[in-house]
Amino acid sequence: MSLAMGSFACGDTLMKLASTSLPTSELLFIRGAVIFVVSLSVAFVTGALRELRHVFERAMAGRMVGDVSSGWLFQSALARLPYADLTAIGQLSPMMLTAASAIFLAERVGWRRWTATAVGLIGILIIVRPGGSTFSWWALVGIASVCCTTLRDLSTRGINRRVPAILIMTLSAGAVTVAALAVAPFSNWQWPDQALMLKLSGAAMFSLLGQLGVIIAMRTGEVSAVVPFRYTIILFSIVLSVVVFGHLPDALTFLGIAIVVLAGLYTFYREQKLRRLAARQS
Repeated sequence: MSLAMGSFACGDTLMKLASTSLPTSELLFIRGAVIFVVSLSVAFVTGALRELRHVFERAMAGRMVGDVSSGWLFQSALARLPYADLTAIGQLSPMMLTAASAIFLAERVGWRRWTATAVGLIGILIIVRPGGSTFSWWALVGIASVCCTTLRDLSTRGINRRVPAILIMTLSAGAVTVAALAVAPFSNWQWPDQALMLKLSGAAMFSLLGQLGVIIAMRTGEVSAVVPFRYTIILFSIVLSVVVFGHLPDALTFLGIAIVVLAGLYTFYREQKLRRLAARQS
């Protein structure tokens, strides 16, 4: 899982570097096209395409909408915010998913997890600091990307279990690529040079490796042992922010990060405890 998070961090760093030269739509198109071609090839070789008949449903459409929206908003914020700060904001996702599950799926969420979610939001406010001299409206775009990620993850729960992960990845990449191409006439696309193509191709491969690593970790390891290592992406993002961009988060940001991580870990701990209790009772 840590290797997967490191891959995601490297991919995001390359995308941030490329964002100084190309518009968001073109960045997403090139990266999405590379991911689509590679994942489609894997889906073809593994026979995953045989399950295509199971993907034409509302849940898959919801996932695509969430994926396209979250990717677009995240990349827009990534181009303008410190990477470590945006990564920390992204860690609100598990708590948002818990809250959304209670609201939209009628799942039971006790006061402890609601409290953890509220504490996580306080951590985000410390990082973002609305009204402060360091506040950026793009932080709200980062939070909006988390909301769209929640839509994606909720929709994924409703997808037929016979649909392989590689097929879901292929269709999501295709949706992002088509959406980016659709707005091309309204963007100032440029022909990327070799260095930019290498960055974007590298970002695509790191993204694929990260997703593959998460799948392998979740299928071969104990969930309770694996999931906490998702937060190593914050460590990777801080190191890369310092080394590549020369930005070190300030003390208040570190405090906010610590609060968000602890709230997220507690939420996960409670969910695992409730699952074990339910398993014993059944």
